[in-house]
Amino acid sequence: MRWLGVALGCALWLTAPAIVSADEADAHYRLAKTLRDEGRFEEALAEIDAAVAARPTYAQGHVTRGSILRRLGRYEEALRAFKRGIELQPKDGRAYGLAGAVLIRLERPKQAISYLKKATELEPQHKNHWLNLGVAYRRANDNEAAIRAYRRGLAAHPNDSQLLNNLGVALRKARRYDQAIRAHERAVDADPYDAASARNLAIAYRGAERYKQAIPIYIKAIELGDGGPPDLLFDLASCYEKTGNTEMAIATFERYIRAVKKSDPSSADRAARAVENLKKR
Repeated sequence: MRWLGVALGCALWLTAPAIVSADEADAHYRLAKTLRDEGRFEEALAEIDAAVAARPTYAQGHVTRGSILRRLGRYEEALRAFKRGIELQPKDGRAYGLAGAVLIRLERPKQAISYLKKATELEPQHKNHWLNLGVAYRRANDNEAAIRAYRRGLAAHPNDSQLLNNLGVALRKARRYDQAIRAHERAVDADPYDAASARNLAIAYRGAERYKQAIPIYIKAIELGDGGPPDLLFDLASCYEKTGNTEMAIATFERYIRAVKKSDPSSADRAARAVENLKKR
């Protein structure tokens, strides 16, 4: 019995440091998340490094480490951290989603697809997985698969303006303008103050040669985006020209010329020639 007491004592002594390390890992982890949320990424990285050093099998610690490295622009290291998190916790949809997002950033969309598909399987309720999956498919030159991904995401989030907007863009790329317009109209209805949705709706109208409908949407997009990209002015001027409103076409082309004269002189010259032609009519 005396021997048993000694053996148990040794066992307790041997396991004590692991308990201390676990508590230490949690403390470092919590502080790392706080520092990350405050934008103090280098300090956060030091804390999360301490957390995973104290507990190497800390799955969420590795995932959080990856999120901090991603904020620092260290994408390859972030990817390795996310992969380690997945190894330790294979059912963590967030880790798959983050790995896929980093692979998109690294311009490896085909690799991203497999991770993002797994993320959507594990967490179909998270719209960012669907958004990123669609982006990965489009960058892998599979526009039809992107359309399917966005539509599947919309089954879970039927009125999400970002999914609707991205779907509309993919449909427009496929020259399915009427479907694109419907998607963008729904996006604008869901978020009337989103400049990107308004801009893409206007572009879809123009692609469908529905110039009169495009004009007020271009104006709205320009107003919402505090002017937006100068190309919007060129497109708007072209729509005025197509509808026979020469006066507004000239005025809008001239606005475009002023906006790009220094940054893009060749485009400004092209617009100037358009103005000259309109004045001759």
